Amino acid sequence: MRYRRESRSSAFAVLALFALLFAGCSGPGKGGPGGVHGPGGPGGPGRGFLSTVYDTKPFNPEVDRLPPMYTGHNSELLYNSIEMRKQQALRETGETEEQHKVRMAREISLPLMDSLDFDSVYAVRITPAEVRRDGKDGLVHVSCNVSPAFEAGREDPAKKAFVVRHLPQLDNRYSITRQDGTRVTIEEIKFSEYAVVAVNAGGLPIQRTPGVHPPVDGKGSRQADRERGGEMIEAAMRLTAEEARGIEGGIMALLVGRLAAPYTSHEEISRKPTAERPGTYLGRYHYLYMDIIAIWFYDVTNGKVLNRMRLS
Repeated sequence: MRYRRESRSSAFAVLALFALLFAGCSGPGKGGPGGVHGPGGPGGPGRGFLSTVYDTKPFNPEVDRLPPMYTGHNSELLYNSIEMRKQQALRETGETEEQHKVRMAREISLPLMDSLDFDSVYAVRITPAEVRRDGKDGLVHVSCNVSPAFEAGREDPAKKAFVVRHLPQLDNRYSITRQDGTRVTIEEIKFSEYAVVAVNAGGLPIQRTPGVHPPVDGKGSRQADRERGGEMIEAAMRLTAEEARGIEGGIMALLVGRLAAPYTSHEEISRKPTAERPGTYLGRYHYLYMDIIAIWFYDVTNGKVLNRMRLS
């Protein structure tokens, strides 16, 4: 299967500039140990209802409990903010090298969103693929899918991504009869996807799920690929009968970490229609790069932290 790649990512010079300028941004996040507020600030967002309000303050990884209905940080807004900052990093016409350096030093110090900046600790919420209670060991097992990220139009098995949000825009499948009497299925697939790429993927406790995980072949989105099997991380936790009752739909996961170079990338994967396979396929992938320090699992209804998977 041949794909056509259209890239909107910033120039390599800009990425190199960001990697160089931000190489020293590794200090403790403002919400880290000793921070004066927990996730979401005092009280946190969404208390008492299913919140669509995202956190606007650095995440404090030392808190014992999260606010009820905690949503984490908005990865889409963060991605767009960094992309905009990359465009601002381009040297302007008539700007001297020294003027550019001064302007960049000022740009880097500015927040990306509210009080969040490149040094902040972030928490991005993802939805587990499966939550099940094992009758044999009495443990609740929570698994999250891991997918290979695209680079230069191909899946890179070394780049591990957690899907944060999948946005289907077109998903049509129908059959027609050709003049020779044969029937063919036409598929029209179009979607956008936001995902977090772990730059420290080697430290992830990845397990292989049953089935084969082929590259995206135009038959559908990553959702279809996940149903066929692939890679995942899994956490097991022992809960009381009262805690486990009805919790299957209430456990969420948080990717906790800091931003890392190249910070963002964008890939468009398309398939041209052929006589054997008519139809269209277009997948837009938006990647946010993080150095993940831990993965938290929590009861979203009350904010209780059930498990902290710390990464080396």
